[in-house]
Amino acid sequence: MSAVLLTLSDKDIFPNTPDTTGTDWKDRPTGKVVLFNDKNEIVLVSNKITNLFLLPGGGIEEGEDIVEGTKRECREETGHEIEIIHELGVTEDYRVRDSRHCISYCFAAKALSQGPIALTKDESDIGFFMQWFSLEDAAKLLASQEEKVRRGEVEFYNTCFNIVRDSFFIRRAQKLLA
Repeated sequence: MSAVLLTLSDKDIFPNTPDTTGTDWKDRPTGKVVLFNDKNEIVLVSNKITNLFLLPGGGIEEGEDIVEGTKRECREETGHEIEIIHELGVTEDYRVRDSRHCISYCFAAKALSQGPIALTKDESDIGFFMQWFSLEDAAKLLASQEEKVRRGEVEFYNTCFNIVRDSFFIRRAQKLLA
């Protein structure tokens, strides 16, 4: 895996956050995917509660290989078996509320076969859904959401970090795959 490309803390997103020196951080590895279909569109996931879009992916289980865990998370959320085509990089963020150090590994991938989506009960309860966008439209959407985060208009703590991270990964995909 490559070096960390972006590091975020609460102060980057919530400027009035108190100092976090002395926090005992718990590592949380996460896999994210910029997933392309045969029309060269990418999929974003959302839910009926936040109506904010993010890249598919999620937590890597303890002892699970990063790539295999990323493929599993993508399969659970989108139903797609995927082929990794490019490593987009690694970001990290330090989330004070949960004393969590999130390390996110992101890959560009192409969608292969599609099977059933395997949502958790919580994901089903909040109306989880996915939607395909051109890479350009997805980048604009995430940039717009990131602006809302910066203006303090997004009330969901973890989602704020996720939007900034995923916006970064989509811009990186645009550059590397241009």
